[in-house]
Amino acid sequence: MSSICDSEAIHLVAPHTCASRTHSSCRLSPASYRLSPAPSTLHPQSINKRRIDISYRALKKRFIRVTQMGPPQGSPWKEWSLYVLVAPVGVWLAVLMSLVILMVTALQAVEWVLRYVTMLGSRTTLRTYMGCTFTALPSNDDRLDFVICRGPTYIYGHTIGAVKNFCKWATGGFKELTLLSDAEVLSLLMTSPIARMWKVTYSREGRPVSMVLDMGDVTKGDVKATDISLGKGHYLCVERIDFDIETSDLSVTLVDSDGLARQIHRPTTECSTLGSIAASDSCSSAGTDDEERLWKIAKAHVQCLIMWAIVSWSHNWVHFNLLDSIAAGTSEVVPKGSGMHALLTPHLRFTPTINTAGPADGILNPQHARDNLLKKFIPWKVQGQTAQQFLAKVAENCLQHYLKADSVGEKHIDPDVFPPRWVVDRLEQPGKYMGLLPYLDFLAESYRVMEVYAEKVWDVIEHDIFTHWVRHIEGVDSLKGLSKVDPKKLLSTLLWTIVVHAVDHDVCGKFNTKWAMLGSAVPLDWDGEWQDVLKGSLFGTQLHAFRSSTFISCFGGYKNSWFTKGADLLVSPGLYNDWNSVPCEQTRCRLRAHHGTLLASLHGISKKWGWLSDVAGLPASVSF
Repeated sequence: MSSICDSEAIHLVAPHTCASRTHSSCRLSPASYRLSPAPSTLHPQSINKRRIDISYRALKKRFIRVTQMGPPQGSPWKEWSLYVLVAPVGVWLAVLMSLVILMVTALQAVEWVLRYVTMLGSRTTLRTYMGCTFTALPSNDDRLDFVICRGPTYIYGHTIGAVKNFCKWATGGFKELTLLSDAEVLSLLMTSPIARMWKVTYSREGRPVSMVLDMGDVTKGDVKATDISLGKGHYLCVERIDFDIETSDLSVTLVDSDGLARQIHRPTTECSTLGSIAASDSCSSAGTDDEERLWKIAKAHVQCLIMWAIVSWSHNWVHFNLLDSIAAGTSEVVPKGSGMHALLTPHLRFTPTINTAGPADGILNPQHARDNLLKKFIPWKVQGQTAQQFLAKVAENCLQHYLKADSVGEKHIDPDVFPPRWVVDRLEQPGKYMGLLPYLDFLAESYRVMEVYAEKVWDVIEHDIFTHWVRHIEGVDSLKGLSKVDPKKLLSTLLWTIVVHAVDHDVCGKFNTKWAMLGSAVPLDWDGEWQDVLKGSLFGTQLHAFRSSTFISCFGGYKNSWFTKGADLLVSPGLYNDWNSVPCEQTRCRLRAHHGTLLASLHGISKKWGWLSDVAGLPASVSF
């Protein structure tokens, strides 16, 4: 009898059918494990001609290969010829956007002075939507700081970058998206943020036997988003992915627009060299032509699913609810000059403003209010849901992540998400849980670093201020019971959540739609070809690929802030301004020593896991 590893509940809004139909939410339990030196092999597997090598070494090599894959290429000379003609448009847009930023900065400065004098709007305000807490309005200081330091980082992606992508699309540059190998697709499912959605079955001996990534209708709880529909031209056709670790049997369950589900198995392959990366990536098919065709269609839809799930679902809880409340509470009750204030402020910088900009539907924001012509004209507005639907989905995801119901049905904070169960499993039983899902291993090891740091600074910061801060924060309904969480775990999870946010973005930015889009632009066609999903027509699939690429360019990877001199990076020695705001010299010395230890540990993480994500170049706050 096998047992399911008990880990963090994962929730996913995914289609029950593959069309612009009603979708439902999905609550899952992903795999859990811990990290130590990553093993070179997982465990003895039964010899099978269809075997996919999922050793750490193989997964790492495939991840590097896919992320270093060159972008789709059309006709370079046509692309550059067109770019020369339309480049002035991009330049003028950049100049216009720069002027807008300068004008907004000036207006913000005037507003800052007026509000400072009148004491209006001097604090971050919160709002509640579907029971979840969001930032309603950032403080004047935070907005002005964001516009000056972070605003310029969006100019290139929204202007020249968008124009370059347009030229690539107009000259056929997005008709060559790559269909990855079986092993590469599986590797991406295990080395990207979607890895948090896997549920792993273990044998009695503690050996992983099978994995399931279920996107079906398994909604639980009374706090959930209403039925969510995708707009026209947006489709998600993958309901479930199954992988038998011992036999390498990989299957994908697809659902069409009529609700017809069909499980597509990976065709039998003939490999001459077992266990080698080359063999597992490029075995010749022994299946029928129809089996091979359907399998390639399934893989193409999985590639689109990976990008959609990262952007639209698995990343939500790291942004909202907890961090919104903590950022507002810190500015309200934590006194300046305290060790608590010096510790928290750099990690909450820019967060209130970015958490209001992300769900917004302005011209430069990623969301849209309605599915109209303006939405289709602006290339970075590629989301398949309106801003209201997106916010509902975020609320559902955050509440299902952070809350649980007691015996009488009342919702309160779940202490088991500080940190999540899959992190604890990997830290407590590395032999059982480590080595299968590298992405989760990396995050678990990162948590250990933040946990050690939090335990050290806990002995230095003011406990009475911390207690008052927590009680103030748990005043909102979505954080009831926060004071029951171990203070060290709360502090370490807060710092670690910021790392998770940055790593999610970093990995997603590396993909940059070289092989997929944010969901499919075409419905499932059982009689079609994989090219319909990844290549398609100029104004269909290729246009969706162009817009997906522009979206990732604008909002995906991190771009260094202006005027901060790198002091807002996670490994910056000046992150806490050398703790100069702390009046006690003895306290300052201890905090500096603990920070130095943290920097050394983070550099160690970067050295080991730099192939996946280099934390040395990532920000210390949720700022993008």
